[in-house]
Amino acid sequence: MTTRLVEMLIPEYIKQFNCIGAACEDTCCSGWRVIIDEEAYKKYKKVKRHEIKSRLEKNIIRNRSNPNKNNAAKMNMEKGRCSFLSEEGWCDIQSQLGEDYLCNTCAIYPRRMNKINHVIEQSLTVSCPEAARLVLLNENGINFIQGQEAVSIRGLSSVVNTSKETITHWKDCLDEYRYITILILQNRNYPLAERLLILGMFYNELEECITSNNLSRIPDLLGEYLQSVEDDTFKGAFDDISNRLDLQLQICRELVVLRLGDGIASSRYLECSRDMMQGLKIETNSTDKEIKEAYEYSYAKHYLPFIQEYEYILENYLVNYVFKNCMPIDCVTPFESYTRMILHYSLIKLHLVGMANQYEGLTLDLVIKLLQSMSKAFEHNPTYFEKIMGLLKENGMVSLGYMSILVKN
Repeated sequence: MTTRLVEMLIPEYIKQFNCIGAACEDTCCSGWRVIIDEEAYKKYKKVKRHEIKSRLEKNIIRNRSNPNKNNAAKMNMEKGRCSFLSEEGWCDIQSQLGEDYLCNTCAIYPRRMNKINHVIEQSLTVSCPEAARLVLLNENGINFIQGQEAVSIRGLSSVVNTSKETITHWKDCLDEYRYITILILQNRNYPLAERLLILGMFYNELEECITSNNLSRIPDLLGEYLQSVEDDTFKGAFDDISNRLDLQLQICRELVVLRLGDGIASSRYLECSRDMMQGLKIETNSTDKEIKEAYEYSYAKHYLPFIQEYEYILENYLVNYVFKNCMPIDCVTPFESYTRMILHYSLIKLHLVGMANQYEGLTLDLVIKLLQSMSKAFEHNPTYFEKIMGLLKENGMVSLGYMSILVKN
């Protein structure tokens, strides 16, 4: 596989990642489609070795309806597993033909590559269990390193070039947005919920700059929030925010029901979802009051003691989310991007509180299982979040007030 020396920005955990194969709790292809790019498809057509050639001919299904260079064909899946996955959990294409024969989908995952202002950024998605452990379980937080690395560049998820001279579009300040977002998320002088509320205020003001066509105000806004966070200006600023747990539970329950209605192949997430619903008594004919009481009891008794010690896990999840998704330019507007992140956070918290009640406590293994399987079920499903954003907009809920309710404990 050809590599070349390029300027890269990566989290430190990247250098520690290796596939653990058969030891993995949830194989890469389980429950997903494996899309084959045009280059790989042409390689498969030229394979001469009889045994693997016949398997390729049988199990690769050509895309005849709308083919393109990234989607020329797909793998046949047998009971949710790729046809080329061995009983030992390894890829037969790689073992028999070599890594160069992997399609982009398999060669890249669980890595994600973006090219931002001529710098290659690589991260891991936590939908892979081993990646999840590396990303989430570092008590000291995620650190980034920049320098030249020899790397094979395949399947860039995003290519972004922004203006460095003058701001002609709000997305021109991507580097600055991400810097201050990650800085706030990693500021442990505040509880994580308060850090998210500070970000809500920042993205709300940023949205106002855009809607009023006052882009020249953006650099000052960035500077003000940078200074405010360093000065602890926001200490105690959120004490008076009302706790609307009833509304929070209603919104989160509807999000879960909508996703389950779409169909989910991940047995690991379905187990977590079942545990959450049983823990909060959602599956029974319980009243809203009983569900609320179950949530409040579990939150205070089981969730809070655990998360006070391991809050860095959720911090790391959010920092990784911001970096790999190029937040906030992953959405039409910055506040929509913030809203999407808060939806992820709220759903995670809801599941963890319910699971904590079901198991009378949380463990690191349970949290990793939830975050990994939930990432696989939710983060890799853009259609679901398009539906959610549409529903929230229709009901006027893409606002700082509603997001504050979802963040507030």
